[in-house]
Amino acid sequence: MIKKYLGIVGFLLAFAGIIISALYKFYGTDMDPLGEISFLVWITTWSVSSEINKENPKKWWVYTIVILSITVISTMLFVYS
Repeated sequence: MIKKYLGIVGFLLAFAGIIISALYKFYGTDMDPLGEISFLVWITTWSVSSEINKENPKKWWVYTIVILSITVISTMLFVYS
C-alpha cells in the first residue's frame, strides 16, 4: 500500500513545506531551505514511487536516488546552518 501512495505523500509534504516557506517569506522571515528541501523530497518520492511501481523495478536506481537525495539535503542543511 505504501508503494502506491508514496508519490502522493511526497507531494503533500512538499506542498506543506513550500506553503510554509512562502508564508514566512511574505512575513519577512527567510525559510528558503524549507521550500528547497520540500521540493527535493517531492522529486525523490516521485522518482522512487514511479520506479518501485514498475513490474521489474531496478533496486540500484532506487538506492542511487535515495543516496543522492540524502547527500544533497545534508549538504543543504550544512550550508544553510
